[in-house]
Amino acid sequence: MNTLFEISKSGLASAQRSLTVTSNNIVNADTPGYTRQRVDKTPIGDNTGLSSSGLGVNISTATRLRNDMNDILTNEKRQEFGYMSYKNQIFERLQASMTTDSGEDLDVRISRFFDMFSELASDPQDISVRNSLISEAQKLASKFTNIDQTLSDTNKLVAQDAETIINNINNVLSDIQSLNESIVKSVQYGNADSTSLDMRVSKLEDLAKLVDFTKTDSDTGAIEIRIGGVRVLDDEFNLSLRSEVNPYEKEFNVRISGGAIIDIKGGELGAQLDMYSNELPELREKFDRIAATLVQEVNSIHNSGFGLNDSINRDFFNATGTSAGSIAINSELISNPAHIAASSNLDEAGNGDVASEINELRNLGLMNGRKIIDHTIEIISIPGSALYALASQLETNEAEIAMLQTQQERQSGVNIDEELANMIQFQNAYQGSARVMETARNLYDTLLGIVG
Repeated sequence: MNTLFEISKSGLASAQRSLTVTSNNIVNADTPGYTRQRVDKTPIGDNTGLSSSGLGVNISTATRLRNDMNDILTNEKRQEFGYMSYKNQIFERLQASMTTDSGEDLDVRISRFFDMFSELASDPQDISVRNSLISEAQKLASKFTNIDQTLSDTNKLVAQDAETIINNINNVLSDIQSLNESIVKSVQYGNADSTSLDMRVSKLEDLAKLVDFTKTDSDTGAIEIRIGGVRVLDDEFNLSLRSEVNPYEKEFNVRISGGAIIDIKGGELGAQLDMYSNELPELREKFDRIAATLVQEVNSIHNSGFGLNDSINRDFFNATGTSAGSIAINSELISNPAHIAASSNLDEAGNGDVASEINELRNLGLMNGRKIIDHTIEIISIPGSALYALASQLETNEAEIAMLQTQQERQSGVNIDEELANMIQFQNAYQGSARVMETARNLYDTLLGIVG
């Protein structure tokens, strides 16, 4: 008789707990990051060796229906997406500066610069042509300077963004550590903190956008996080990240509070470090080489010729300005365009040989065997080419993330129809257990009546 009471009692408790969990699933159906739960039940039996009988049901815990491997794969894709999306943002900024619809791109400016020397070769004594040449040369130098300033400003922006991301990473790691502590305590008490577990999943998603990391679960319920192979968080400590910037060497390193440099490859921070230390300096160097080649080649011919008024050989460009940021026209020529050397002979003002020779530079393989204009077009097209490649990769990455999220949603998301059906099932189970208890009580009362 006592067995019936125990069976019905466990049934009532099981149905009540299941109804509670199901109700919580329903009200959180539209809560972002919520993972549905199910009550784990195991049958209780009594085996004496001669016979066995059921003693009801045992409730172990409420389990979150979530695929941890799916979360790991999704976060890996988020790390890739964060990396590519930030690079995409920076290359969009650079493309807007280097290629425009106004016809003022660097290759056009270089071409017009040589065109003016061609005109000067045809009419070396025309002051208006000389003035136009100075004007075009100044526009060319200004275009170089603008591009260099854009690259410099972008590098500073990237460094500022990286500082912000590092602070965000530290904040997320601190939040995860707090959640670790809550989860560990709940595990110790034998009742997992599902809310904290869901919040930790959300924080890991945030972290994946920022930086590449690996996660390891521990028996205590806490997780261990490694960034660049270095452990930065576990159930006992949390190490913060700090930046180490050398603007002169264009180096941006990230160290943990203990001092070790972390090798970061993914997430927004990985993209920022790569842009700051590699992509932007390399692009800036390419423009510097174009400017230096132009200055050296034009000057080497120009300072062998003569202007209209004297016998002094002059450079066309300031010889000390051999980078995109420092290229400038010789101030003497700006003050007096008659000093522009067009003639190869002192006493032949109508000789345009020097101007013609400078114009012919456009047809020489000055840049690794390539014409300077062709090479310039290739360099200013780098951001556009990068954007084209990133567009395809981002589209594929987004599709992969969406697929993984859909798979996770099928398992962890709340289906209202399914939960309502479960509620009816658990309600019937509760009523059935109550009927068993009522029957057992009636039998007990009858037995007492017989005995009495």
